[in-house]
Amino acid sequence: MSNEKGTTDQAKEILEKYDREARYRSFRGFMAKIVAAIAITFSVFQIYTAAFGVLDAMIQRSIHLAFGSCLIFLLYPTSKKWPRDRLHWFDLLLAIVAPLTTIYIVVNYKELVLRSGTVTRLDFVVGILGIVLVLEATRRIVGLPIVIVALCFILYALYGRYIPGIMAHRGVSLQRLVGHLFYTTEGIFGIPLGVSSTFVFLFILLGAFLERTGLG
Repeated sequence: MSNEKGTTDQAKEILEKYDREARYRSFRGFMAKIVAAIAITFSVFQIYTAAFGVLDAMIQRSIHLAFGSCLIFLLYPTSKKWPRDRLHWFDLLLAIVAPLTTIYIVVNYKELVLRSGTVTRLDFVVGILGIVLVLEATRRIVGLPIVIVALCFILYALYGRYIPGIMAHRGVSLQRLVGHLFYTTEGIFGIPLGVSSTFVFLFILLGAFLERTGLG
């Protein structure tokens, strides 16, 4: 029995070394029930929208990202040195704030549509916070390289006017860039997130169901 447990632990260590997604927390007790409840609610929401499809694309993607970001900050610690068996207060704070930034879009959806791209001061603050938290969630799941690539494109959008040659463009203000990235379906809430919120999640859910029931 001990040999089997040692083999399992060794396999887990190897998996975590090469797969960042395997470095998640393992909760017990009350916190495990909370995470399970969020995950089940997430799954029910996705099944409901897949069956009826009654939500606008922006609203569905916002709720999808709210659930996903909450689970990421709950399950993946900020630092590898932080314990895996309990939740750090900072991660709990991010798990609360991150969904609120996207729920802001759902609550104020009509006003955002009527403003037609005009970003208020509150919109700007929420958008900046939302973008930063999405980048942080990406770092925890995928790693730093993809975050650096995203930051390079953001800097290019802001300071492209200073680049000589054919790569130059007239530039864009930070406020307009935040509005484009966080309040349209051409930025964070673009096609990749749309595919994730409609098709990819259902395939993953089906795969998890087959694995847990032994049919896999």
